[in-house]
Amino acid sequence: MTKKKQLNTSPIALSSFKKEEVMAAAFNAAIALEMPVAMWRMPQQTAVNMMIGAKGLKKIRKIDFEELSSGFLFAPYDYGIAPALFSDSELTFSFDFDKVVSNIDLHPGDSVIVARFRKQFIKAISRKRPVRHYYHKPASLDRSSIDYKSLVRKCLNAIDEDIVDKLVPARTKKIRLKRDFNLLKMFTGLCEDCPNAFVSLVSISGYGTWLGATPEVLLRQNGDHFSTMALAGTQPYNENIPLTDTTWTQKEIEEQAMVSRFIINCFKKVRLREFIEKGPKTVKARNLLHLKTTYEVDTKATNFPELPTVMLELLHPTSAVAGMPGRNAREFLKANEKSEREFFSGFLGPVN
Repeated sequence: MTKKKQLNTSPIALSSFKKEEVMAAAFNAAIALEMPVAMWRMPQQTAVNMMIGAKGLKKIRKIDFEELSSGFLFAPYDYGIAPALFSDSELTFSFDFDKVVSNIDLHPGDSVIVARFRKQFIKAISRKRPVRHYYHKPASLDRSSIDYKSLVRKCLNAIDEDIVDKLVPARTKKIRLKRDFNLLKMFTGLCEDCPNAFVSLVSISGYGTWLGATPEVLLRQNGDHFSTMALAGTQPYNENIPLTDTTWTQKEIEEQAMVSRFIINCFKKVRLREFIEKGPKTVKARNLLHLKTTYEVDTKATNFPELPTVMLELLHPTSAVAGMPGRNAREFLKANEKSEREFFSGFLGPVN
């Protein structure tokens, strides 16, 4: 005769732990169970959100926002050739100041997967260990084959020869992390340093761990309100000069105008004429300044509920991450960058 252990189904008193301890325990539990993890902080907000994919990943070749359930979307630069990844929102946490909100309290009827996570979470939070393990992906970059200065010269030649109007080449740098590297500390540090950015941390088995901060919103749908932005033109931030007194060169103004025209042309392709344009205005992103123009559409008034799905196909990759004209720029970069961008300059974020 065997005796079975009864699983503790009482609610977890998260208030008795520091939010950093809850973050680390949830992250460690997810990695132990090989579940995908996504964390993010929206611009100009204090709440940090965490989503753990209890049901694994979906690979999506064509995104339809009206069909997607609630979850987190993680798409590569080559979306359309490579699939986007989607994780459900069955396990979520929210951290705002010292308050922690979670939906992991186990009750009869909850899935076996959630029960497994809860058990692993209790074990992890009792140990109070920092995050030392996360998903790795072997680097495929051959550093010896890349000369960034040479790549920039090729880009300038292509512009001079009227092959393209604009190019945005990417480069990589390989660094060795210290033994005491703290992934969550770096994430929270980015949240503090970049209040106007979307800060994200995504860790997925087979795809590695991606940490970043971006001031650029590809698209946003809130109720019937759709918005996107043109963000381009760059100069260092000078704390002695008010933003309203910032001066821009003709080159930077034209660079931003190119992105704006690109967005307006996307609207024209779907015969959308009713939109609100605001800007350009100077905005700060950490130690840099950019020019930003926002575009807003009332999808109910225009009878265009599928606009986010349609615009995603037209916008990505934007001229701000690839160049113009889009096809020529992408073909040039594919032939000359000599490394795969993977998820760098792709798009990501919470859905529904």
